[in-house]
Amino acid sequence: MSLTIAIAVAVAATAAWAGLYGLILLITRSSLPTPAPATMDLGPEPPAVVNLLANRWTRPDEDAAEATLLDLAGRRFYEIRQPGDDPVHSTIHLPGTPPSDAALLPFEQRMLGRIRAAAVGGVVPLTALTFRDAGQARGWRRRFDAEVVAHARRLGLSRRRISPAQVALLTTTALVPSLAIAFAVGQQIERHAAPEDKGGGYAAMVMLTIVLMSTFGLLSGRYRGDRSTPAGRAVAARWLGVRDWLDGHDAFADLPPAAVMVWDRYLGYGAAVHVAHAATAALDLGMGSRYLVWSSYGGHWRRVKVRYPRVLDRYGQTTKTLVKGGVIRLVIGAVLAGVARTLPNVVPTELGPLDSSYSGDDISTFTSPTRLIAAALATLFIVWGLYRIVRATVDHHTPVEITGEVLWIEVWRSASQGEDSPSIPWLHHYAVDDGTADRTVAWGLPSEWSGRSSPGDVVRFSVRRWSRRVVALTVVREGGGRSLHRGFDTTDNTDNLVLEALGERKRGAAPVAIRDQAATAVLSAEDLARAIGAPIKVREIGPLNGLYETMDGKPVAMIQMQRGTMAKMWWAAAKRGTPVPGIGDEAFMSETGGAIRKGDAVVILVLHRGGRVAAPHLPWLLGQVATRL
Repeated sequence: MSLTIAIAVAVAATAAWAGLYGLILLITRSSLPTPAPATMDLGPEPPAVVNLLANRWTRPDEDAAEATLLDLAGRRFYEIRQPGDDPVHSTIHLPGTPPSDAALLPFEQRMLGRIRAAAVGGVVPLTALTFRDAGQARGWRRRFDAEVVAHARRLGLSRRRISPAQVALLTTTALVPSLAIAFAVGQQIERHAAPEDKGGGYAAMVMLTIVLMSTFGLLSGRYRGDRSTPAGRAVAARWLGVRDWLDGHDAFADLPPAAVMVWDRYLGYGAAVHVAHAATAALDLGMGSRYLVWSSYGGHWRRVKVRYPRVLDRYGQTTKTLVKGGVIRLVIGAVLAGVARTLPNVVPTELGPLDSSYSGDDISTFTSPTRLIAAALATLFIVWGLYRIVRATVDHHTPVEITGEVLWIEVWRSASQGEDSPSIPWLHHYAVDDGTADRTVAWGLPSEWSGRSSPGDVVRFSVRRWSRRVVALTVVREGGGRSLHRGFDTTDNTDNLVLEALGERKRGAAPVAIRDQAATAVLSAEDLARAIGAPIKVREIGPLNGLYETMDGKPVAMIQMQRGTMAKMWWAAAKRGTPVPGIGDEAFMSETGGAIRKGDAVVILVLHRGGRVAAPHLPWLLGQVATRL
């Protein structure tokens, strides 16, 4: 067979497999059934599941969480009050004696836990429920949606879009394009490779076949959402009838969230089927504004305006850097002063002597524009340099201690490592409310401190006011927001369904928590690349180990993670070197790596010879691990 024919067969086989995949996606699409007659009778399904059905089983949208919030209010787990004319200013009030939440579903418990964690004195503004970290927001929403899908499957209302039989069919038929592509490569090797290179070429062809089969298999088993069941279509038709009944009330779309205290559960279901427009518009459970942040410091809620300094280069700098900059300015000033004395004496011809007692040279000394400009610049740089040195010295010896609530943390400045290398963040904006005013200016937090606190924590930290640099940090009290991004407990079969809905557990596999899926999930290749200053790739070695390599395959680091009883044995051997306070429960580092313990998890990072340039950045790397455990 000619090489051209082999390539044509490979292309045709791949196209045929892609066509089969597309056909399966086409026939597994779900559509909404014909609505049942309009009715006011509510069914037993929770609003979030109703939202999934109303969205054609693709996935719950943002109204699912908002509908759950309203439904819990309708069931009197808390009250929603509107003190003024604007629904956005509504507040949630928890009762003194909370009702039992034992019967709540996992996603309802997640929502109620979020509200209780944010409440201060039993009160939380609706807009204070927004997140202050993008990863935390995505993780919370992802788990919430997965728990909704899992419950819909338990009720028999939803099922995985691509069934196990269809996945098996796609995986099996993927053998055809894999072998066809490998055969075309083999033809190329047979025709053009030297005899001594053919053995290695055929070995590479076998590896290519395995890689192609794995790739096609991953595409086949990738989670593509859910689809309807006969029972689900019947339930969806009934809820579409409820939607039509609610939509028939002209004023329903304009009801604010506080109206749930009158309309009970109807408002939550209206939000689920997208007819409670005003109520959902007043709710925001996603990312909040970095410029106007809610603070509960001092025991009461208020909004704090945050300004983020960016222009002046002194912000966040060390004393050494500031003094060095002052010396450089003094040198520039001295050079300009010397230049001013050596400039030629040029006097405009039309300007005669002002006084017969002065010679032409004396007059030019005072009237030469170039000398005046150079002298002015020299004076400016000398004064500027002296001021910078004095202020930096005073700033260094007069730190101020502040206690307050962390409002926002984000990367401020990064150090470039070259055109082809990622930059390393060395400074973060650190906005803190100390309770003295409704405005604040963010401080400069060095990266080695960035993982030691989270928004919502109450911290005590030392700062240098002129440079606005944080030099010490202690967490006084962890904020309730930390619980929002921690993993959920693995209990009963519901969590197994959740993991399957997320596409992170194959059928028949043992139940494993999402956070236990892979050690490499707590430290990305990008993080290590920033610390090393070169592109890095990561390779998982089972769920407990990961290997970080350069792009040419040289190992630079290995990460290991363990939980439970085994982790205690690991920690006994790993806790050596220099303690690093404020990161996780305990952390240690040395020139060859570091280790961190947080809760029941232990993570060990070993730096190989090529990765030990990252040793100075170990506090930052361990901080990144701590935030993801």
